[in-house]
Amino acid sequence: MKKILTKILFALAPIIIYLIFGGVFGGNHKLMISLTLPSILILSLLLFNKFENKEHLKLGLIITLPIFLIFFITSFFSGFSSSLIYLIFIPISVYLGWLISNRKSILILIFSFFLFVFVGLILFPNLFVLQNNIGAHKNEAFDGISLINKNKERVELDKSKIIILDFWTTSCGICFKKFPDLEKYYLEFKDNPNVEFYSINVPLKRDEFSEVVKLVDELNYKFPTLYATSLKEVENLGIYAYPHLLILKNGKLRYDGRLETNKYIFVNHLKSEIDKLITE
Repeated sequence: MKKILTKILFALAPIIIYLIFGGVFGGNHKLMISLTLPSILILSLLLFNKFENKEHLKLGLIITLPIFLIFFITSFFSGFSSSLIYLIFIPISVYLGWLISNRKSILILIFSFFLFVFVGLILFPNLFVLQNNIGAHKNEAFDGISLINKNKERVELDKSKIIILDFWTTSCGICFKKFPDLEKYYLEFKDNPNVEFYSINVPLKRDEFSEVVKLVDELNYKFPTLYATSLKEVENLGIYAYPHLLILKNGKLRYDGRLETNKYIFVNHLKSEIDKLITE
């Protein structure tokens, strides 16, 4: 009975570790991955050192399978964009724990910690962006959208230029966090006469137009803000989550996806998308 309870504890330990880091970091997978994987490695290392070699395969399966199956099954409901890294690297972390236990190599241990930091901070966010931007690159007609300025005057976009449209709502906290980055790239490209930036406020039922205008004025960013006149019209463009980025060139829709400005993102980054359109 004691052995069964011990094995159950071994099986639950990685799940508990994952849940603890999830609670501590509020679901921030970059940090969760960077700490969950080395924690599972250390757990594996301690257990492999405690038991005989003939028990190692069974022990490795006990540690790996429960949390692996949880990620695998839930991925069919929530998607693989967040879980794929865990599915790949949890077995690798257990294997590295076994490898260190058998070879007594400090170099493998050091390599493992650098690997997991790279996986969490670089590989995961880039893979996540790549998976969530499948089909983002377009080359199709853009029917347009009704836009006004803060004086409620109709604004027409210049079809001869590269136009960057950042769609946001007043209820989107991430949108406000990305405004400084949008400002950075607006200032970088503002002297290019062929590139124009606009933040596009999407109206919600609770919004008062005058209050939104006041909010934008108080934020005091240099990039210009325009206002969509209809939430339904924005949704007809296939935009339901914010912030959302559209890039137009010569009146055609060329990019329709997430707004990516993080310096560690190397795919679908705002700057690289603009540079590509400028040079093509």
